[in-house]
Amino acid sequence: MNINKRVIYITFISVILLLITNNSSYYWYMKSLLTQAQSDKMASMANQIRTAIEQSKEGAFFVEDLIGEQLRSAAMIAQSKLGSDINKVTNGQLVELAKETNVDGFSLMKRSGNGNDIMVAKSSEPKELQITSTIPFGYWFTAFDQLMTHHEVTIPEGQKLANFWSGIYEVPASGSSDVSKFGYYDDGSTNYMICVFVNADKIQHFQKIVGPETILKKTIAATPGILEVAGLNAVTFGTKPIEYKSASGETFISVYDSPVLFGSNEMSTSDDVQYVKQAIQQGMPVNVVEDYQGIPVMKTYVYVPVKNKLTEVQRDVPYVIKIVSDYQSTQHTLKKQLNQLTLLIILFTLISCVCVYFVFRLVSKSRETAVRSTQEMYIENMDLMFATIRSQQHDFNNHVQTMYALLSKGELADQKRYMEELIEEINDVNDIIRIGQPAIAALIQAKIALAMRTKIQFTYELSGLDGLSLGVRSVDLVKIIGNLIDNAFDEANKFPIEAREVSVNGWKGANHVHIAVRNPVSTAFDLEDYTQMFTMGYSTKEDGEHQGIGLSVVKERIEYYRGTIEVTMEEGFICFQISIPMA
Repeated sequence: MNINKRVIYITFISVILLLITNNSSYYWYMKSLLTQAQSDKMASMANQIRTAIEQSKEGAFFVEDLIGEQLRSAAMIAQSKLGSDINKVTNGQLVELAKETNVDGFSLMKRSGNGNDIMVAKSSEPKELQITSTIPFGYWFTAFDQLMTHHEVTIPEGQKLANFWSGIYEVPASGSSDVSKFGYYDDGSTNYMICVFVNADKIQHFQKIVGPETILKKTIAATPGILEVAGLNAVTFGTKPIEYKSASGETFISVYDSPVLFGSNEMSTSDDVQYVKQAIQQGMPVNVVEDYQGIPVMKTYVYVPVKNKLTEVQRDVPYVIKIVSDYQSTQHTLKKQLNQLTLLIILFTLISCVCVYFVFRLVSKSRETAVRSTQEMYIENMDLMFATIRSQQHDFNNHVQTMYALLSKGELADQKRYMEELIEEINDVNDIIRIGQPAIAALIQAKIALAMRTKIQFTYELSGLDGLSLGVRSVDLVKIIGNLIDNAFDEANKFPIEAREVSVNGWKGANHVHIAVRNPVSTAFDLEDYTQMFTMGYSTKEDGEHQGIGLSVVKERIEYYRGTIEVTMEEGFICFQISIPMA
């Protein structure tokens, strides 16, 4: 029995060591798995937010340009009623004229005594009369000078129309309002330049409806694990923004210099500046787990550069999306899973050890036969014991993968119920989560605005996509549909206005999701050579940016997801129909 006891002791110690080793290794494995899952989820969420914000900005810029056109019309009406001599115009006339044309105010600008400066001489807004010099206005002064001298503006900044220029909506130098939109008109028939302005409440109202703040509120409401989202200015965050002085001497900061462009940044620490710089330099998402006021959180930073930046001053600025998510639930889940699985492994290990002990007690009564029987039984039971441990280890992997999937979806209730069922040795639980595609809606909205601007008859019909679950990232789905629509718009713009028709249809089949984009095409186009359209660099456009890139991106993404694309011709129209298998 001495030998048998030693064997039992050695076996027991070996199992305990194996248990400790397994628990330690799988603890770190599971921690890495859960942390990476949350990191990937937050990075994906940031990219979805980025796509939605980019589309909403396009709509806001379109609204801003429409307001600029309305300002020009108001300025032309004003000129027709004021006459050509500024000395015959009174401030009271400008007040009445502003009411009549439904704008917030008019100012008349003229050159100063030496002719080198431009000032406000008459205005319906008394604070505007304090502007006696516009040279400090930078490129705004350049635009004023060009408009009064040549009656047209050539600088790249701002909106340029015939005898008209309008800058970005900004904080007025006079301090007359929080944010205003200004337009300037001079056709050379007067000795003054007309400045017409409105408070930018229409643009801000549009942004409240579909802008970043609304997008963030909906995102946070739909994802309980997200605590805070902010858009940090990649240029000014961590530095002191440039302060300007109004005509009254009050200081103000440009809306484009604000360190926080949108969202909330209340859960901020001094290390945020370092992580923002790191995200900008690497061009990759940065994830950090840290304690904020005793609460474990994960911070994700995703850099969003400016697309096609032409000038140093424009209405779009680079920013970093910062997402703060709750990491406390991950730690709690990790600890709970570790305790429960450890309990299971210990239980089965003790049972195995007890079985081994009693087997040795029974077989030890025989001599040679008993010895052989004991040896055989020992080996058999040792194999059984380690098979049990290996089985637990194997099942542990399956359990971890299942819990990882549940945790990545944020289904803590399902995860808790799964753990209870695991302890009770009940069958696994399947919980199919259907998610929507909000990025598609934002894309279609932006394309509608673009179609209105280019006078394209754009129709769409999307059915069955709400709650659609694909093995496709939302960013890739937007790339595919967006490039197909852009290609269709480019072709449609070659036709007269009455022939510009583009349609998009989307529906869900049994195992696939289908998207079809249809647009007119020249009768000289040969469908037999359509395969060239998907070659990098091939384009029918004579000029413009990104020639020959869009359709090659579409083909690459569809092939990546093992989908198909079919091109057909019918009655002067070409139709691209894609089919992507559902996960």
